[in-house]
Amino acid sequence: MLVERIDDALFGITLNRPDRLNAIEDSFVAAMHTALDRVEAEPGVRAVVLTGAGRGFCAGADLKLTANLGRRTSADLYRGQQRLADMAVRLHELPVPVVAAVNGPAAGGGLALAAACDLRVASTVAHFAVANVRIGVSGGEMGLSWLLPQSLGRARATELLFTGRRFDAIEALEWGFVNRVVDPEDVLAEACALARTVANNPAFGIRLTKEMLRTTATASSLREAVMLENRTQVLAVYAGDIDQATESFRHNGPRSGSQ
Repeated sequence: MLVERIDDALFGITLNRPDRLNAIEDSFVAAMHTALDRVEAEPGVRAVVLTGAGRGFCAGADLKLTANLGRRTSADLYRGQQRLADMAVRLHELPVPVVAAVNGPAAGGGLALAAACDLRVASTVAHFAVANVRIGVSGGEMGLSWLLPQSLGRARATELLFTGRRFDAIEALEWGFVNRVVDPEDVLAEACALARTVANNPAFGIRLTKEMLRTTATASSLREAVMLENRTQVLAVYAGDIDQATESFRHNGPRSGSQ
């Protein structure tokens, strides 16, 4: 895992096993948790960009290391599975937005990592798949049974989880899974530009918005969602950013980079 401060506002995490298409194994999981610990501890981070080294984003589990899983105890396997899945949960729950720069294949757990991010920019050569059922395990891994229906709708997510078929970047854009599709050489720069556009806004308002989106995804009614929105709006007012932002807007117009 390569972890770096890109600039004053952005933090970068690069999955760094390019010889294995950044496939997931034990040291990968440990390194990701360490990287997330660092993001949470870094002052001033306003957004995170997640990408993969080399020609892949993340190919999912390293199949060279899964052949003997059945020989481990169920308790040991369960602990490992929890640690694996917690990577996606922690990404999803980071207090700052995460933008995935999907530079190549994102399969299985790699797709889950991308899906756990808030925004996604994909290369034209990127493709996605939930291949789990093809190797004899459940398609529900690292939160995919919740993340995919949230972003793709239940019918399309069910088809992908049942068939394991792959879909390309253009399909992902048409379905609303990715926000942008760009040439391979531009994917990281575009992801950073999108992250900076988000980071230009007051940090507390963005944090509340991320929490609200996560919570209202399971709201039982419009009224329940609105009740949460009302509380976040009032809470945000007392952060003090609204006065400065309103004054800046009155004199300068929208913030640079806003859309």
